[in-house]
This record gives sequence, C-alpha cells and structure tokens, in this order.
Amino acid sequence: MDIAKFMDLLSSRRLWLSNAEFLAREDPYEGILNEVLFPHRVWKSIASLPKDLREFVLAKFTKTPEVTPEMAFSRWMSWEEQICLMMEATRRELYVNCWHADNHESVAMWKIYSSMGAGVAVLSNGARIEQSVNSVEEHLYLGKIRYRGPNEVRVGVGNMFDTILVKRLSYKYEQEVRLVFCDTSVSHDALDGATWNAETMRYENLKKDERPVVAGRHIECDIHTLIERVIVSPFSPSWCVSMIEAVRDQLGFKFPVQRSKLLDAPEVAQ
Repeated sequence: MDIAKFMDLLSSRRLWLSNAEFLAREDPYEGILNEVLFPHRVWKSIASLPKDLREFVLAKFTKTPEVTPEMAFSRWMSWEEQICLMMEATRRELYVNCWHADNHESVAMWKIYSSMGAGVAVLSNGARIEQSVNSVEEHLYLGKIRYRGPNEVRVGVGNMFDTILVKRLSYKYEQEVRLVFCDTSVSHDALDGATWNAETMRYENLKKDERPVVAGRHIECDIHTLIERVIVSPFSPSWCVSMIEAVRDQLGFKFPVQRSKLLDAPEVAQ
C-alpha cells in the first residue's frame, strides 16, 4: 500500500474495506461469477439443457404430476434470474480488505500498489488478521480468491461469498486473500414488486437502486496483533524507513521496519 494509506491505518487504528461496487469501476467483473451475466439465458427450453443439468431441474422443480417439464424449466429460469439479480444488488453491500499471499516479494505488486515508489508491505497472516478484528461487532469472513478461466460457467450460487471470492485469471498475479464484510442493514431488493413473465422468461418492473455508492468503510482493528513487521518498498526514497520508524514510535507501536532487499546488488562469493 502507499504511505498515505499506511499512515491512515496506523493513526486511525482501523482497516479500510472498499465497497465492491466501487471496485467494479476498475474491474467490471468484480463480484461476478462468469464472463457473461445471466448465463442460464443461453438455454431456451428443457430439451436444450445439458443432460446433468436437465435431470437436476426436473428433480428439483417437478414435485407434483401436473408440473410439466417446460413448467419446471420456467421455474428454474425464474430461480436463476432471482439469483443473478440478487448477485448484482448485493455487490454494493459487500466490503473487502485485500491482501497479497505469497512467500516472496513481487516487483509487479510494488509498482502497482505503492504510489511513486513510496509504499510499504504489511506482513501478517490469517490468524493475525482474524484476531485483530475479533472484538468488533461486524461479522467478517476471511477467504482466498479463486481465479477462473474464460470458459468457466457456473449457474446457481452457494452464498454471497462465492461471488466476491472469484476473479478472472488475468488477476492471478495478485494471489489475493480478502477480508469481507456484508452490510445487510442496507440491502436492496430489486425484486420488490417485480412480476415474472413466463413468456419472455424475464422479471418485469424491477426496482432500481437509486442510492449513491459508498467508497468503503473503516473497521476497528488491533494494530499490535495485525502487523508482524513492515517492509518498505525498494523503490522508496532513503528517508522512508526512518520516517516510518519515527511515526511508529510516536504512536506506541513496536513492529520492526526494514527496507526491501529485492533490488540490492547480488553478494559476491568469498
């Protein structure tokens, strides 16, 4: 992270969680499971479904003799539409704090996430992150991002975290782990008042969310527990280490600070 964000972390003693809808301004696939929205729409009838999926639909939605296969298909389509619409609506209720999980430093990550070379890497681990926020009222979830290929398609979702913990392979270099919070107190129901049109296989009169998108929110955390040590960017000015140490001491923290050795000249064998 850049120095400004790090100073905010130390001085506020709070983690910043970005809103997923806000992040989608840079990555429009943020919080989206597939390369296409509403993937179930490619099928037009019960007969067009792949065999395994067709058997699932018939087993789940044909509970009484009067329900025909096409009626079961319509019910399944309605169900899938609801899932996709709720997925879109839920994105602005999700907040994430992102970490890079690796045993080695990454030149790419330094260049992308440290502003003009003045940045730091906060070293921590899953246990530290969870323990640092275990006293807050909010229910948080820590999970590792799964990177999906371009031809991977999923229908149906287990829960809301399935969507926020999936990204495209193009982002695999990030090796991301996310701390996630879902603010259900501000949920929006796009289906409130909507009606299902069995002919078009679409919901009509959907309710649009007119609320402004919030950039993110802070969550209280225990800095002493969170930070194991801090590494300063190899591209940073020489004074960065001493400046961070001075701020650390002034705020009463004790984590070690060191400059990255990533760009140091190789040692000469003796």
